[in-house]
Amino acid sequence: MVDVVSYTLIIITCFCFGLIVSFQIAHIHYCRKLTLLVRRSISTKTIAPVLAEYEALKLKK
Repeated sequence: MVDVVSYTLIIITCFCFGLIVSFQIAHIHYCRKLTLLVRRSISTKTIAPVLAEYEALKLKK
């Protein structure tokens, strides 16, 4: 019985750790993407890169 409880706790811990890690990876990915868009917008002094990215995402869906 102890083994079942131990394994269940290990499974729950691994699941929570996986959720946290995947959230952090997604957060880093989108922050880098946003930073790239902001840099391009600042260098061109327009919001055209943001609008182009938005249109590209709309076409993918």
